[in-house]
Amino acid sequence: MLRFLAAAWLAIAAAPASAAGPVQSYDTYKSWLVACDNTLTCVAKGFDEGATRAEIVVTQGAGPQGALSVSIAAESRFDIRDLAVDGAPIALAPAGWTLESGTDGATLTSKRPADVRALLNRLRQGTRLMLGKNAAVPLAGLSAALLRIDERQGRIGGTTALARSGPMPAMRVPPAPPVPHIPIRTVTARLGAGEAQRLIAAVRKAQRAVLVREDCTGGTGSLTAEAFALDDRRALVFVPCLMGAYQGSSVAFVAQRGGPAQQRVVAPTPYLGASPDAATTDLFTEADFDPKTGMLAMLAKGRGLADCGMSASWIWDGGAFRLAEMTLQNACGGMAAGEWPTLFRSRQ
Repeated sequence: MLRFLAAAWLAIAAAPASAAGPVQSYDTYKSWLVACDNTLTCVAKGFDEGATRAEIVVTQGAGPQGALSVSIAAESRFDIRDLAVDGAPIALAPAGWTLESGTDGATLTSKRPADVRALLNRLRQGTRLMLGKNAAVPLAGLSAALLRIDERQGRIGGTTALARSGPMPAMRVPPAPPVPHIPIRTVTARLGAGEAQRLIAAVRKAQRAVLVREDCTGGTGSLTAEAFALDDRRALVFVPCLMGAYQGSSVAFVAQRGGPAQQRVVAPTPYLGASPDAATTDLFTEADFDPKTGMLAMLAKGRGLADCGMSASWIWDGGAFRLAEMTLQNACGGMAAGEWPTLFRSRQ
């Protein structure tokens, strides 16, 4: 699992931009990351990696009317009056904010553009946002992150820009790209008695060179091989490869049910650049297949806290697995486990 994540993140960092360029992007600026998905919805996220967990998340939808919001969260409780930049209190209008506080901390949220912009303008002038005495979020990189959102969404020099505003009217901001339609495809076919074991054995034998190369011949703990029908002619076969402290990874093959044909599953991922190694994955962490939706899914945590990692899902369309959703966070930190920025979304 760690090997997969390291390779994937290296590909993101090193891959050159293609001529046309992918819609989605992922960038890091000091203590902040910016992820823009295939609809150009962008998320800027800054967080404290210290003992007390805290984060700021800015979300900007694409297009002239794209929704803008910000949330500030910490695992320790705080009040709206506790916010301070470099020791200087911030006077926020309570009417524009919603505070939720409980045993697991507090979250302060606003969806009012004027209030969000006023806060961001103040934060850009400082180095650290204090949330009372017990939590803080570093602000180094925030301005660059907001400018990246302006650039990606075509807002630079306009009235809706977050970092570099100007007189350009909102109507000149490019529209958001459409959300692709990837419909679910229920698999009604089922494997016969003993067929799963036969398919798994056939794949292990025929694909031995691949399994040796991928280090799939050793012990894999509780991770077991599985097989699922895709239709009356083909099946999906998982062969376990790596077992870490808390997650395991598998390779996958589409195998002919009544013959010898087998093909390794190489699933599309929206990484940066045109390199095949950067745009696909063929090692699936915590792999799962749901016949009710025809969905192949994976979840690769960077560490046990699940405060970094990658998740993705693909839907079988009768001939191939099509990307349906993907999230990514390559820096560990922040608040909610598994809530990583989206790089690809679709509608079903």
